Amino acid sequence: MGLLDAVHALQAGLDYHLARQNLLTANLTHIDTPNYKPVDLERGGDFTKVLHVALESTNPAHFGTSAGASPVDHDFRVVADPGAAVGLDGNGVNVDREAAKIAANNVRYDALASLVSGELTGLQWAVNDGKAG
Repeated sequence: MGLLDAVHALQAGLDYHLARQNLLTANLTHIDTPNYKPVDLERGGDFTKVLHVALESTNPAHFGTSAGASPVDHDFRVVADPGAAVGLDGNGVNVDREAAKIAANNVRYDALASLVSGELTGLQWAVNDGKAG
C-alpha cells in the first residue's frame, strides 16, 4: 500500500458525493418540468476494496507498499431514481425527498472532507519530523 492510498480512496468518495450533489440539485431545477424523471448516482466498483484501503491505512505499520494494491476506480453511473413517485404531470421530483437526500449527501461529504484533512495533517506532521507546521 502506498503512502497516499487512503487519501486516494477518500478522494473517490468526495468525487462521488460532489457528482451526486450536482445531480440532486439538478433534479430540483426540474420540479416543474412535465414528465421529468429524477436521477441519482450509483456507485460501481468494489466498495470492499475501498473500505479495505481506508481501514488498512489507519495503521502506521502499513505505510509501505504492498503487492496487489491498486488505485481506486471512479466508477459512477447515473440511474433513474427508483423511489420516485410520479405525479399527475408525469414529474417524479418531490422537494422534501430531494432535500433530505441533499442534506444526507452534504453530511457524508463533510465527514469525508474531515477525514482527508486528518490524513493530510498526519502526513504533514511526518514530513516535518513530528513538528507542527
